[in-house]
Amino acid sequence: MAEMVVVGVDGTADSLGALRAAADLAQNSGASLVVVFVRHESPIVAESLGRGGAEYAMIETLDEEQNDARDRAAAALSGREVDWRFQVASGDPAAELITAARDEHAGAIVVGGRSHGIIGGLIVGSVAQKLIRHSPVSVLVVRDGQAQRLDAASTAWAV
Repeated sequence: MAEMVVVGVDGTADSLGALRAAADLAQNSGASLVVVFVRHESPIVAESLGRGGAEYAMIETLDEEQNDARDRAAAALSGREVDWRFQVASGDPAAELITAARDEHAGAIVVGGRSHGIIGGLIVGSVAQKLIRHSPVSVLVVRDGQAQRLDAASTAWAV
């Protein structure tokens, strides 16, 4: 295993589940964690708000989300035997997680997976989909806050 694991957090339960799984992975392999919060500042929204109070409110909200994600990450990792640091990036979450993985020479990226639509468990969120298609390193998508191992009986339908 590489010496570094990148994990994306946004303060949601899904991302905190991914953080716990990444901490387990790092702890078991002797790796360190880079916990990445991506400020997704949409240029279209910023332009439509113009300069003034609405733009300030958007920035203040992003600051609060960032601080909340940092606090939740620290709480989730307290008492763990793993080295970690919190990093903030701005832009497209998938692209920024890939950049962090490249910069850190990480062996894996871990993210939470959200189920969407009627099919539920078959379709993951857009960030996870982009990572799976474009990441140069392994991607672990954690569902329902847990990394789950599949046994032969539960994968009988798989090709």
